[in-house]
Amino acid sequence: MKNGTPKKGTRPGKMAVIIPAAFINSLAIGTMALGILFVVKDLYGASPALVGAFGAVWSTSYFLGCILLRRLVRRFRPRSSMAIMLGGSSTILMSFILWPGLMQAFVACALYGFITAFFWPPVMGWLSKGYEGAELNRATSLFSFSWSLGGIFSSYIAGLLSERGKFLPVIFAAVLFAIDAAYVLASRLFVEDEGFPGKPAANAAAAGIDRSTSLRYPAWLGAFLIYAVMGVMFNVFPVFARDELSISESSIGLVLTVRALATAFGFFALGRLTFWQFKRAALPILSAGTAATLTFLVFQRSPLGFALCFGLVGLLQSVMYNNSLFYATSGASDRDKRATVHEALVTLGQVIGSIAGGVLYQEFSMPVVFMGLALLTAAGAGIQVFMVAVPELRRSPPGQAAGS
Repeated sequence: MKNGTPKKGTRPGKMAVIIPAAFINSLAIGTMALGILFVVKDLYGASPALVGAFGAVWSTSYFLGCILLRRLVRRFRPRSSMAIMLGGSSTILMSFILWPGLMQAFVACALYGFITAFFWPPVMGWLSKGYEGAELNRATSLFSFSWSLGGIFSSYIAGLLSERGKFLPVIFAAVLFAIDAAYVLASRLFVEDEGFPGKPAANAAAAGIDRSTSLRYPAWLGAFLIYAVMGVMFNVFPVFARDELSISESSIGLVLTVRALATAFGFFALGRLTFWQFKRAALPILSAGTAATLTFLVFQRSPLGFALCFGLVGLLQSVMYNNSLFYATSGASDRDKRATVHEALVTLGQVIGSIAGGVLYQEFSMPVVFMGLALLTAAGAGIQVFMVAVPELRRSPPGQAAGS
C-alpha cells in the first residue's frame, strides 16, 4: 500500500481500526500485568515462585485459548471477535475489583487470558490479508509498532499507579478495555465490513495455493526463545528488583519502559527496511546476540545497567517477533491459522520463562536465571544453524526474490 491507497482486494480503512485498537489493548494489558503483580506480591504475600506462576497464568490461558477457541473465533468477523475480548476483559477485571482476593486474582487472569484469543490472532490474520513482500512487511511492522507503543507507557503508568493505590492499575486497565470496545464497535460507522466468516472468497482457488516459506520454523523458534526471556523480565525481574535491589515500583516501570522503547523503535525501523527478508543467517545470529546480552545481565546490579541491557534485548525482540509473524503469513493460504501458531509459540515461551524463572530465582538467584536463559538461547541458536541449512529452507516462496 503506497501513499495511503488501499491495495485492490483488501478492506479499505481497516488499519484505522486495527492500529488504535492494538495500541489501547496493549496499554491495558501491560498496565494490568505489572500492576496485578504488585497486588499479589504486596497485598497477598506471594512467594517469588508463586509470583512467577501467577505471571504465567494469563499466558497459559491465552495459549490454551489460541488452541481451543481457534475454530470458534473464525466464525466471527474480526471486529466482532475483538469486541468480545475487550468487553469481556473489562467485565472480568471489574468483577475482581468488586470481589478481590488471591484466588480471585488467579481466576480473573485465567479468564481474561483465555478470551484474549478472540483479539490478537484474528487481528493478525485480518491485517495480513491482501499483502505480500514489502507491503506485508510495512503492515506487520506498523501493527507491531502500535502495540509496542502501548508497552512504552504501560509499565511506567502501572508503577506510578501502584505507588498510589495497589488496585488502581487494574481499574485503569478495565476502563481502557471498555473504551477500546466502544471504539471498535463504533468503527462500523466509518469502516465497512468485508465478506462473512466461512464464505468462500472470489479467488478461493488461488487462495488455496500455499506459497509460504519454511523459514517460519527457525523464526518461530527464535520468537519462542525471546519470549521466554520476556517472561522473566515481565514477571520475575520486578520481584528481584523490589526485594533485593530496593528499586521503587515507578523505577522498575521505567526500566521496563526502556525495553519497550527499544522494541517500538525496532518495529518502526523494520517497516522501512527489507534487506533482512529471507536472510537465513540472520535468524541464528539474533538468538546468539540475545544470549550474549543475557550474559552481561548476569553481572548487573544498577537500574542503569539493567535498562541498557533490557533496551538491547527489546531491540532484538522486535526483529525476532517481526520475523516470526512475517514468515508465518508470507505466502500462506491460511493466515489466520499461521498467526495463531505464531501467537501460541510466543505465549508458550513466556509461560515457560515465567514459571522456570520464578522457581530458579527462589531456589538460587537472579544471575542463575539470566545465565540459564543465556544457555537456552545459545542452544536455540545452534539448532537454528542446522534448521536454516536444510535445502527446503534455502528457497524463497514463489514470486519472492531472496533478500527482496
